[in-house]
Amino acid sequence: MIILISLSYVGVLFALAYYGDKRADAGRSIIANPYVYALSMAVYCTAWTFYGSVGRAARTGLGFLPIYLGPTLMAALWWFLLRKIIRISKTNRITSIADFIASRYGKSGLLGGLVTVIAVVGVVPYIALQLKAVTVSFDLLWQHPNFDGVLPPNAIDTSANTAFYVAMVLAAFAILFGTRHLDVTEHHEGLVAAIAFESVVKLLAFLAVGLFVTYWVYDGFQDIIARAATHPALVDLFTMTSGDNGYANWASLTFLSMMAILFLPRQFQMAVVENTDERHLNKAIWLFPLYLLVINIFVLPIAFGGLLHFPNGHIDADTFVITVPMAEGQIGLALLVFLGGFSAAASMVIVETVALSTMVSNDLIMPLLLGLRVVRIRE
Repeated sequence: MIILISLSYVGVLFALAYYGDKRADAGRSIIANPYVYALSMAVYCTAWTFYGSVGRAARTGLGFLPIYLGPTLMAALWWFLLRKIIRISKTNRITSIADFIASRYGKSGLLGGLVTVIAVVGVVPYIALQLKAVTVSFDLLWQHPNFDGVLPPNAIDTSANTAFYVAMVLAAFAILFGTRHLDVTEHHEGLVAAIAFESVVKLLAFLAVGLFVTYWVYDGFQDIIARAATHPALVDLFTMTSGDNGYANWASLTFLSMMAILFLPRQFQMAVVENTDERHLNKAIWLFPLYLLVINIFVLPIAFGGLLHFPNGHIDADTFVITVPMAEGQIGLALLVFLGGFSAAASMVIVETVALSTMVSNDLIMPLLLGLRVVRIRE
């Protein structure tokens, strides 16, 4: 059943992307819409947002907030900063963050290559984490109805197989609706439509589990907070202390996330390269921060609810989003959560792969091939 639902959902994504490309070929774009544009920028919210925010909140309390505070602050500057970046990129036919940075320094090929290498080294491990998140949630669901919260001894082999198949499906999607375009400045209409759809799915899934934990398992926000306040280990999570939840850490994470929302390859791809009308920024400036606010409303209730639900600590806090519904016997909700987590991971992997492939091709492989050709001509 899990495999059937997963394949059906993937089929919906492929169909939606195909429909988006067909509409574009007919001159009727479905992404020339400010709401689709704003939703596509929610590719920022990866599987770490979907699963990891709750895990971090369970360990640090409010320590998860700087990751979203930074983009919210930066969004206030988009009306002139991001608008200017879009104009420069469209004028110079810039297709990646590496090209953009290189163009600001005399179109330096060396700088573009350096940015590409740094991006690949930094992003590839994060892609691996997305695949891990999908496989762990899949393996947890696979235990139903004998769920005990702990992966069986053979889970490592199963996870490796699951990760491989997931990677192959996402690679096929990226090739069909991303890198197959010869003109990299051409908009990937089907890809953007699918990413926007996945943003809706992961938001609805997270809200569903948040409402379930807050108002079904417990009696609302006040009930969860009151119960947590009776546990000395949880009381510290309500305050900002030193370490992971200190002011210095908050400031550094806020600054880094402000830069990330502009310069991560996938964010540049969605916000700049795929932009069809700079006027769409007028709505994205408030819609994207609103999206971040809504998807984080239930992070603390789920984190505290999970800690109260599994007091012995044998359940990884990063899995509370899916393990609490499973522990309550809500397999339907758990399946929805799985699809939400898959959407969060898949959107990141697909867009990041398309962006990195463009950077590697334009700033590493092509300069190398052209250099070899020059050497041969001289010889």
